[in-house]
Amino acid sequence: MLKIIKLLQVLTDSNTLKIGRDYSANCFYKGKSMKNNNYKAVKRLDYRAPDFTATDIELEFNLSDDYTIVKSTAHYIRLTEDKKAPLCLDGEDLELHSVFVDGLVCKYTEEKGQLIIEDVPDEFDVSIENVIAPALNTTLMGLYKSCGCFCTQCEPQGFRRITYFLDRPDVLAKYKVTIIGPESGCGVLLSNGNLVESGEKQGRRYCTWVDPFPKPSYLFALVAGSFDLVSDTFKTKSGREVSLQLYVDRGAYERGLWAMECIKQSMKWDEDRFNLEYDLDNFKVVAVDFFNQGAMENKSLNIFNSIYVLVDPKSATDTNFFNVQSVIGHEYFHNYTGDRVTLRDWFQLSLKESLTVFRDQEFSSDVASRALTRLHAVDVIRSAQFAEDASPMAHPVRPEEVMEMNNFYTVTIYDKGAEVIRMLHTIIGEDNFKKGLALYLDRYDGKAVTVDDFLSAMSEASAVDLTQFTRWYSQAGTPVVTAKWAYDANEKKLTLDLEQKTPPTLSQKEKDPVVIPIRTSFLTGDGKEVTPPELSANGIIMFTKDKESFTFTCDEEVLPVLFKDFSAPVKLDAHYSDDDYKLMLEYCEDPFIRKNSSEFLINNYVKDHLESADNLPVPASIIEAFSHVLSDKNGDPLLTCQVLNIPPLSVLTELCHKIDFDALHTIRSFIEKEIAKALFADFSNLYAKTKATGSYVYNIKEMSKRSLNHLALKMMIVKLKDDKDEDKAADLVRDHYKKSDNMTAKLCALTLAVHYDLLCKEELLKEFEDKWSGDPLVFDNFFRVQATAPSEDTVKIVRKLMKHPCFDKTNPNRVRALVGAMALSNPVALNAKDGSGYALLSEVVRDLDKVNPQVAARILTPLLSFKRFDEARAELARNELLRIKSEKDLSNGVFEKIEAALNS
Repeated sequence: MLKIIKLLQVLTDSNTLKIGRDYSANCFYKGKSMKNNNYKAVKRLDYRAPDFTATDIELEFNLSDDYTIVKSTAHYIRLTEDKKAPLCLDGEDLELHSVFVDGLVCKYTEEKGQLIIEDVPDEFDVSIENVIAPALNTTLMGLYKSCGCFCTQCEPQGFRRITYFLDRPDVLAKYKVTIIGPESGCGVLLSNGNLVESGEKQGRRYCTWVDPFPKPSYLFALVAGSFDLVSDTFKTKSGREVSLQLYVDRGAYERGLWAMECIKQSMKWDEDRFNLEYDLDNFKVVAVDFFNQGAMENKSLNIFNSIYVLVDPKSATDTNFFNVQSVIGHEYFHNYTGDRVTLRDWFQLSLKESLTVFRDQEFSSDVASRALTRLHAVDVIRSAQFAEDASPMAHPVRPEEVMEMNNFYTVTIYDKGAEVIRMLHTIIGEDNFKKGLALYLDRYDGKAVTVDDFLSAMSEASAVDLTQFTRWYSQAGTPVVTAKWAYDANEKKLTLDLEQKTPPTLSQKEKDPVVIPIRTSFLTGDGKEVTPPELSANGIIMFTKDKESFTFTCDEEVLPVLFKDFSAPVKLDAHYSDDDYKLMLEYCEDPFIRKNSSEFLINNYVKDHLESADNLPVPASIIEAFSHVLSDKNGDPLLTCQVLNIPPLSVLTELCHKIDFDALHTIRSFIEKEIAKALFADFSNLYAKTKATGSYVYNIKEMSKRSLNHLALKMMIVKLKDDKDEDKAADLVRDHYKKSDNMTAKLCALTLAVHYDLLCKEELLKEFEDKWSGDPLVFDNFFRVQATAPSEDTVKIVRKLMKHPCFDKTNPNRVRALVGAMALSNPVALNAKDGSGYALLSEVVRDLDKVNPQVAARILTPLLSFKRFDEARAELARNELLRIKSEKDLSNGVFEKIEAALNS
């Protein structure tokens, strides 16, 4: 499942049920599934194997506009030797009609989200009939209805909102599903597996699906609605023909074509890279607008948020195209790493997600751009993940305890976990990694396993002891590696002294040394790379102790270049000078080292400026370095753009123990202005040279060209604004907007107009609004551009936009584009001195927690580190957290996060 910030829908009270008993909203959703005033944590070490397992389950869904009748018959087998152990089934917000054991009425009790059946035999069938109200299900977990479409989301614990069952990942059953559609509006009826029967009964369409592969309940899926179909086929390497079906909104056929191409790319890549061939006769993807996550890998029926499917040049950006390819790949790759081999319990979530993120990154690297994919991944780690490691919610890649399972879906588990997999790949090598993955998938096919099982297979296949490596899974926090070196000219030896230390976190005060692979090279003073004989063939230094020294033979003094390709998710404290960074920026071929050098030239200046009361001029080394990159005719345009981007505030805040938002914003703006002024002629020439000369085409070469063009335009606007040449700045941006034929260029111009408050701002906003207000997915950009404007006044604008007729607080994507964008992508507005940003976020979280606790907990995240704020802001943020905490029936997810923040 791809995590994403998303918000929800709320339907009106008119959608009540009328079939002889009270099926009102109060009947079905009295207390949301994630609300529990006990606030009890679950611990990993408390895992117990189930007393029973289910081998098969037959489901029948009788859908109607107001309610759905669910009939299930599951075959259970006792696993425990305790013959008195009852069968305890999970269920939430269900109206129970009947329960039968082997066709006979039985006694049962309902308590605390469970249906308990005593005195059951060792092997038996349980038949249950219950009623649910999808149209009233605002949590978007389980089966819900939005925009006339029935849809499911069952990971991690949504199936229990559909019917009573063993809703845990270590119970794998084969599913047979019959869907009876409503009288109208649902021509498409889908579930997992292969279609075995379809037809009409009493004027209502029905379909029966059978999935031959056992799966846990979280991988169950159902979709019913009216869609356009994009269809194709894929011939596997063994010659089987697979039917590909992509279901999109009516009228969106053309926007689904790129996603279909990406499905075929993913299937081919997994065959070529990992020898994994698709295993069913069909592969189905459905795009929906109401979805808490980015996408979900349900076996053979992937459900996607429409933002990761629907693209075309006029409505979507280069980034949208890139993300569709990446996310399609991610969910498809789960077919083996997640579906065929799943996880024993939710504490093992990284087992499927970290591995699959690594696989989707490799896919994007191979079919798109390795440099861009890697740099994007590093950006996530060094901004969001390092911040999470430093926050009260710091946790290991394999957590030890949790109160709300949905709080597991974090950048630590997904993205840091992927870096851990990448380190494993680095340590054992590509061939051994492929052997280990093949062994893992073969040995545990159809089973629910643990991280230890995965590492055991990798260790066995590679003959590498991974005992110490497992600490990456058990320890929270970001290791800091301190590096010092000295060159002995007489001995012609360079000694590299390394020390590692991981700061204490709330739950772990003492940390053990971890295995850190350091990809290394050495540069001479004139930029030549030398390879000392002591350096391994793969250029890796294996650093495994608290402190270690390494000696290298060099004929002349050299500069160690450490952590090429960001070979470990650590912070490096090295005594590099500005001249050292400039040398690496100019001569290193490694994309990460070049971008990192550029970034640290800026970071060093920012730290010096924060420690000085004087206005320090921007050093010549920064201007010279940027000038060199701009003038490099042989440079990769995409890398050039990445290198020339000034670090965002989310990265700069990691330079401070106590965050001075005002100073950081001022310093960053000053640097941007000074670079723009010094290199205005270069940026002007670059803008002219990279102007579009033909119609829009999406490929990496053209994407790179557009990125450079837009960077140049931005820096020109910065200079013109500083010169107070308002008319010229507005004319330049207006011309760019009106002459462009694609959304990438138009959004660039619109963003500049809004973020730099240009004279053409209102004109362009009005033009965009008039053209796209009828297309919600595209119109989200209208909200997002304004919500991310780096100004404290943005809070007032966001409040005003919440009353816009196109803003729908019941739609996840709308709320994410507006409130989520301000909270998670605009530290200037969120941290407004008067506390208005905190107050707005608190208000939305309190309102949202009543209907979709999962999303409320997610957008709350920026307030959790309030103790790092200055005294005045910290007090304002703390008061808002206390205000949220005082709410009646607060969800587990929100309570868990606030409690951790207040007690840190």
